[in-house]
Amino acid sequence: MKNKIAIIAKGTINNINFHKNLLKDVDIIICADGGVNNAKKIGVTPDFIIGDLDSADSSILDFYKNTKTKVIKDTNQDKTDLELALSLAESLDPHEILILGAIGDRIDHTLANILCLNKIKPGIKAQIIDDKNTVELVDKKIDIVGNKDDIVSVIPLTDVSGLSYTGLKWLVSNKHTKFGWFGISNRITQNNATISLSEGKLLVIHVKE
Repeated sequence: MKNKIAIIAKGTINNINFHKNLLKDVDIIICADGGVNNAKKIGVTPDFIIGDLDSADSSILDFYKNTKTKVIKDTNQDKTDLELALSLAESLDPHEILILGAIGDRIDHTLANILCLNKIKPGIKAQIIDDKNTVELVDKKIDIVGNKDDIVSVIPLTDVSGLSYTGLKWLVSNKHTKFGWFGISNRITQNNATISLSEGKLLVIHVKE
């Protein structure tokens, strides 16, 4: 069976209903340590909680220990809580991973969380998502569905070849560029767009207007 897995991290979650709706069709929910605080805020029961448990509210942790939730204490300090949650998720044979609560007011944590997308096994669709932003790592092609004038930014993580856009205000075709070039604040012209490349990796950030 193909699994759609959601990982809840401990970053900012403002729109409760948005996140609750995202979780309605997932098969497994994993909380990365303090992400369990967000799970309680959203009103969902996770299947797993993993981490060294230093940022999980003790009363919330005790609450979930009395449910079906499996608590895995892992004190490996060489990995972030999100990395531990991703390793667990990958062991459960997912076809898709949604990462919630990965964007917050700590820029170091947010950046590390985004770069974790580069550590996920090829073939697994993975997104960091909140009510405003969707971040995805792309190495071939992505179809973006949104609204006219939504923002799309492209940030290469490597040198890139064959970069092409459709459905965006400022187009490129078969572009070759070095790491360090940015395609920031482009705009969807109708309701969808595509970004493709032949070699390399890049982050695509879709910002809802």
